[in-house]
Amino acid sequence: MAVKEEERLELFLKIGLDERTARNTIANNKVTNNLTAVIHEAGVTEGCNRTIGNLLYTQMPSFIALLCSDILSPQRFKTPAQLEAAFSFLSSTASESFELKGFEEACGVGVEVSEEDIERTVNEVFEQNKGLILSFRYRTNVGDLFGHVRKRLPWADPKIVKKLIDEKLYELLGGRTAADNEKPSKQKKERPAKVEVRELHGCYIYPNLP
Repeated sequence: MAVKEEERLELFLKIGLDERTARNTIANNKVTNNLTAVIHEAGVTEGCNRTIGNLLYTQMPSFIALLCSDILSPQRFKTPAQLEAAFSFLSSTASESFELKGFEEACGVGVEVSEEDIERTVNEVFEQNKGLILSFRYRTNVGDLFGHVRKRLPWADPKIVKKLIDEKLYELLGGRTAADNEKPSKQKKERPAKVEVRELHGCYIYPNLP
């Protein structure tokens, strides 16, 4: 395989395409060039999750038209969540019924979420879940905390959210202890005692029952 083909294969794998699909794509120059252009214009050359990658691949004609019209310009989207919302909107909307206003509202275009907004929301989420966090300490499901913040601020920068959650955990719990690093022990479920049943002259006898 030529160097250029290897680079394109790596690029297509980064956006979550399976190897078979990626190789089949490379075999078609037109599709390869279109997908490569979409990936660069969407600003995901360093990779993205499989959902976004598949949407890029399956909705290429729509994205190419929108990219050319600057509607899907990377400058309009500040976070991966906004870009993912844009792709989801486009994949579920027929081209003839596309409305720019509805598209921008669904994707949070123009919405700015400051670090102060994120910090305030993280503090609220921690206050509401303080008892649970103190109980589970570093075994607390950080993904759940992240989900609570994202539900309130869907267009917040995920890197800032993660940073502030980690800082808040340390502020509340201090450093990790040896106990925090221990794997929780699994308690074995007690099996119910077997009850011996005997039949005597057509009647069932259950011994040792109260």
